[in-house]
Amino acid sequence: MANPQPTDAHLRVAHSINEAIMLRDFTKRQRKILDLILRLSWGCNKKYALIPRQRDFETVGVGEGHIKVELMWLVQSHIIAINEDKYSFNKDFDQWQVSRVRPFEPEKLTELVSLNLNSQHPELTKTVSKNLPKQEDSTYQNSKFPTPDLASPKERLKKVLKKDIYIVPEFINKETWDAYLEMRKGKRTTPTEHAKVLLVKKLEEFRDAGDDPNEVLNRSIMNGWSGIFPLDKKGRQVTQQARGDKPQNALKGVEIEH
Repeated sequence: MANPQPTDAHLRVAHSINEAIMLRDFTKRQRKILDLILRLSWGCNKKYALIPRQRDFETVGVGEGHIKVELMWLVQSHIIAINEDKYSFNKDFDQWQVSRVRPFEPEKLTELVSLNLNSQHPELTKTVSKNLPKQEDSTYQNSKFPTPDLASPKERLKKVLKKDIYIVPEFINKETWDAYLEMRKGKRTTPTEHAKVLLVKKLEEFRDAGDDPNEVLNRSIMNGWSGIFPLDKKGRQVTQQARGDKPQNALKGVEIEH
């Protein structure tokens, strides 16, 4: 029989954050995703959860057809942030853009908390409701945060599927990355989501070898190359390959794994 104790390893979550999660209108799938991220980040004494593949969220029962949609919703609503395979939880719940549960009655929660805190004293339990503080707690702003254009599940599905969930790492200039993707789009060779992951890994390899990833992208943009290549330092081989735009180490778009 399972019998965990308070002294066992546990996930430390402030009451205010726990209450903020309870009082937001998250779906069952979103809660499962948040639970996994929190378990693998804060539960492992880390700021982020390392989750190599999106389909790893199937571990907690989120179907592969719903993972990307729910992740994008959580990102747009400022609940989580994603950097490659690193997932972090935003503890500043004032930034969250998620509708409150209905009906939203924070006073009821305060009453229940007070009731349980004082339940060891029967004489206080009878009067706790009358003696509850009436002041407003900043944690409970009695207002409804709109879910950004995603209130309807069907509309959410349509709009989120059109969005790109990939987040560019800090070592790549966002404007340069966008310009590269725009050039690829003009050539009708727009990379898939998984291909973007491979491109970034290749840029990271170039960076580790001493090349500036942004210069690599700028050179491909300037020459109209779909692929990315090391900066030409030794002569002709890279340049000749790039002109043909079909070198052996060029990255082609591939479908994202599930």
